[in-house]
Amino acid sequence: MKTVSARLWNRLSSINLTVALCLLLTMDLVWGYFCLNRRTALFTPLNDLGLIPWAQTYGSHNLLATGWFFLLLTLLALLAVNTFACTTSRVAQLLRAKGPGGWQRLALRLAPHVMHYGLIVILAGYLCSYLFTQVLTSSTLAPGSHLSLPGAGGQVQLLAVEPEYYQGERLAFWKNEVIALRARLLLSDNTGQREAFLSCNRPVRFQGYSLHLIDFAPKSLNGMKMKTRIDLHVRKDPGVALYLAGMALFSLGLILYFYQWIVHREAHR
Repeated sequence: MKTVSARLWNRLSSINLTVALCLLLTMDLVWGYFCLNRRTALFTPLNDLGLIPWAQTYGSHNLLATGWFFLLLTLLALLAVNTFACTTSRVAQLLRAKGPGGWQRLALRLAPHVMHYGLIVILAGYLCSYLFTQVLTSSTLAPGSHLSLPGAGGQVQLLAVEPEYYQGERLAFWKNEVIALRARLLLSDNTGQREAFLSCNRPVRFQGYSLHLIDFAPKSLNGMKMKTRIDLHVRKDPGVALYLAGMALFSLGLILYFYQWIVHREAHR
């Protein structure tokens, strides 16, 4: 007679549960589509506040527009558990019945399951990001000023701003406008100092934080009387390591799957 834990594991690893969760996810996303119509401002602070503070403020006070999102998180968590249980059950079967071909053939047969594990790790990374990310909003630096990173013992100082102006003739309205900007930063901590360059498409990583350029002034030669400044978005995201690990697992599964396809093709020939 099966124990309670065995019966629960069988239910969690059931393909019927997978199909039901996929159908519920589809219906929930349709509901979310209509809730998001003209209400996207409710979700904009989510990236800055994090999931828990956002849920306690914007989320809990607007449940008619945000209820679908909480249901989405619940369904995704159940789908991750279901995927883990299904994959683990299949992997256990493959390990018990290794069959001919040895460990090399077994590794190839594990390829799709490695991809499943990689997807689970990526989903865990997203959840970790929303739960534990630290965000410093409205961080502004002027030349010579500095920003202290909490809990890291590091300081970021703006040394200089190096704008690049449009010098062409085809777009007259862009003449002398800033088309690219590079900020020279001095990063200091207990180990020493180093310089780094920050631009719109090139964030700087320091003491576990990532610094992103979101705005600057002045934006043209005509605005040189404005005070020089840069606006930063500073965040510490512990989920990045899980993203990278998940992508590595998923890529390994793809490589094994592709190699398996080549082996089978050559065998049929």
